[in-house]
Amino acid sequence: MDEKISRPGEPRVLAEKDVVYDLVDVVEEPRIDAIVGGRLQDEIMKKVAEVAERIAREQFPGIAERVIREEIENLKKPVDEEP
Repeated sequence: MDEKISRPGEPRVLAEKDVVYDLVDVVEEPRIDAIVGGRLQDEIMKKVAEVAERIAREQFPGIAERVIREEIENLKKPVDEEP
């Protein structure tokens, strides 16, 4: 039992068995002026709109291409094969 018990206020030293996780997502701190000015809702809506637009711009071309290819294949089928 080599574990050292740390006291409140003392930093804990990591042991070999401890796992350290890398953080990949960073949350930005809200701007103080947005909170103080009562514009927090506006800031949130602006950020949501930015993220939604970015996702749409990334996803839409692939979805559109798939739909167009499927429709082209449907148009190429002979009339007697249609259900």
